[in-house]
Amino acid sequence: MSDNFDFDELEEILRRVREQQGKTAENVESEPEPSDAFAPVEPPKPREETVPVEPPKEEEKPRVKKQKVKKKKPLKPSGAIIRANVKTRLLPAVKSALGKVFTKRLGIAVLAVAVIAGVVFGGIKLYDYSKVAYLKPYVEKYGIDYPEGIRKEFCDAYGKDQRTAGTLIFDDNGKEIPVGGKSKKDLGVIELGSTVLEEQHLRSVALYSSALEQYYCTAKAYKSSSQHVVFKTLFDDEEYQVVAAYYANTNAKNDNGYVFPYNAWGNLTERSFKSYIDRVNTRSLYITGAKLDYEGYYLSVNMPTEKQPDSRFVLLCKRIERKRDFEKITKTKANKRIRHTQAWYDEHKQQNPYRLASNWYPQIYTDTTETKTRQLTEKDF
Repeated sequence: MSDNFDFDELEEILRRVREQQGKTAENVESEPEPSDAFAPVEPPKPREETVPVEPPKEEEKPRVKKQKVKKKKPLKPSGAIIRANVKTRLLPAVKSALGKVFTKRLGIAVLAVAVIAGVVFGGIKLYDYSKVAYLKPYVEKYGIDYPEGIRKEFCDAYGKDQRTAGTLIFDDNGKEIPVGGKSKKDLGVIELGSTVLEEQHLRSVALYSSALEQYYCTAKAYKSSSQHVVFKTLFDDEEYQVVAAYYANTNAKNDNGYVFPYNAWGNLTERSFKSYIDRVNTRSLYITGAKLDYEGYYLSVNMPTEKQPDSRFVLLCKRIERKRDFEKITKTKANKRIRHTQAWYDEHKQQNPYRLASNWYPQIYTDTTETKTRQLTEKDF
């Protein structure tokens, strides 16, 4: 080596090289530097190319339903504990609060209100009792239950016969005709199926006297009649006007096995009512021109007759709201095409123009909402 070679200079060069290597090799761990400053310097190893490695796939796990953890219900305090808390805590607290609020003046006011309420309540009770007190002797006498609201004048008659319906009064003779359930002279009977205990579209009453026939048997007689009827039911007075009159057959053999149900009753369907009115009009002795609408209420009154064999004389009456609204019908004419029985046409050697007509029986509603119906048959009459 040359005498001019400086070891100190060489050492300085090596130190600079090591510093440069430390700056360029980021995040790479280098082996520890040898302590010997004169050890040969190992050149840096070339970096291997980094290849992205996919993370290992996790195995799919089956769904596990989470079970709901039932919360424990808090234990209810026993009756003894509740009573003790009420006695030792609640009552003293309420008493203390009321002692602060409930003054003497307030107490007097509350007491006065309570007394007045008692008097009013007692008065209502006494009033309610007064409305039915009149029934007590009749209940004791006959041992039956009376319908609510029955008038006192009918209590005896109803006690003897629960089919009692009231009294019929025709202005033509002014006689009161009791309507009950026993067949006696000068009495009437409410037909089976008819009732005054509830509202009915059509009711029927049978009389045992023909005294009224003379007032309504012809168009001329009808014009001269009063046309006014009062039905004093168990509960109220009902006003009616006679609107039609006809003779009804009672012997099926006289009319091809058919008897027109002149004593029809019940809450008729609209279609059935129209059919009923059509058949009444064909049998009517005269045409009154009265409006017989479905919304009205009707009373049919039948009675014996000697003018036609095996027949009843029938009056159809329509209810009017008030007597002051009553107006007599004067434009009345005789019906020239009355529907008779087959026996009548045979006797008079005429062809029956109604021979193909169907036999009609009423269809009635059986419930208050008018959704259910029943078709009546000849067995119902």
